Amino acid sequence: MNLQKLLTGLAAGLLLYAQTGLGSVWAAVPPDAPKDVKHILGFYYGNGENILIRENNGRLELLYRFAESDKAFGGANIYPLTKEHFDAYLMTEAGPMSASEAKVRFERDPDGYGIACRVGGHTYSRYFFGQGVGERAKAFRFPAHTAEEWTQLRKQAAEAVMPEMLAAGTAAQLVDAVTVAGIKVDSRYALADNCFGAPLYTTSKLMLAKEAAAALAKVQQHLAPYGYGLVLWDAYRPWSVSKLASLALPVNQKGMLDDPDTKGSAHNTGAAVDVSLYSLATGEQVEMVSGFDEPSLRQFASYAGGTARQRYLRDLLRETMELYGFKGIEMEWWHFDYSPSTNWAHLNVEVR
Repeated sequence: MNLQKLLTGLAAGLLLYAQTGLGSVWAAVPPDAPKDVKHILGFYYGNGENILIRENNGRLELLYRFAESDKAFGGANIYPLTKEHFDAYLMTEAGPMSASEAKVRFERDPDGYGIACRVGGHTYSRYFFGQGVGERAKAFRFPAHTAEEWTQLRKQAAEAVMPEMLAAGTAAQLVDAVTVAGIKVDSRYALADNCFGAPLYTTSKLMLAKEAAAALAKVQQHLAPYGYGLVLWDAYRPWSVSKLASLALPVNQKGMLDDPDTKGSAHNTGAAVDVSLYSLATGEQVEMVSGFDEPSLRQFASYAGGTARQRYLRDLLRETMELYGFKGIEMEWWHFDYSPSTNWAHLNVEVR
């Protein structure tokens, strides 16, 4: 290959890099953080203030936010911590006119979980969000219903009629998700291991619009060189299931889901998916910043906490999905809508 061809090839590669915006994807995946470090990462509060401790490429950082409305800590000040010895660090704040230092120490419970962070003379208590490495709280569940109550709710949802206005638009041709080569189907609402604590579906089969399935196949191919594949947690959801979920919600938490009688769910169209990643080498699902359906700060797509590896994998997923026609949302890092500008019709077709 002559020099001109080499330069032309490099220029083309740089152009593709710039056009796709996959800067974080091209970087090497960060190494995993040790478990003892993960056990002190998280959200701490006290003195009317909130701080976040995260790992960033082998080093701890303290993030201080000024506005509680900054849910993802995107505008927080970042202070690197220099380790002195186990659970003892030094935080240095340097400026053009002055500099200051503060001792940062962590307290753990007998199981090794961080429960407090002392910064100088101030103590911040740990708030646990949910299950996961470093989080000792139980997985989120809505208040449980009895078997008899679920039977009544299912009957009520099955008898409900989807509003005609929701049927307007392009009706998707649904295909089985297993037709997408390499994708893993882990239907979270087919079993009881979900936020409702009960299965909402009568089958573990997941369907989706054929256009969305074709796009997921491209995502799968794109991810393979990085060593990852897609895990599909949810896809098409019949309108009656959205109605069931809404009926099952406590009265004071009805706003957590879109009203099925006025707006419906994007999942009713077959063009919305909830996805994560799995390792091609091990077949295991990767560790993300938060769990599925975890109503916490960690669910935000731009959440600044966790480990560098977790954030990398979350961003790899998002950037690759959006490269092939999907659009993510800020509230849930796992949720994506295919071709959101299309007026997809809501469907109420039972999956068998």
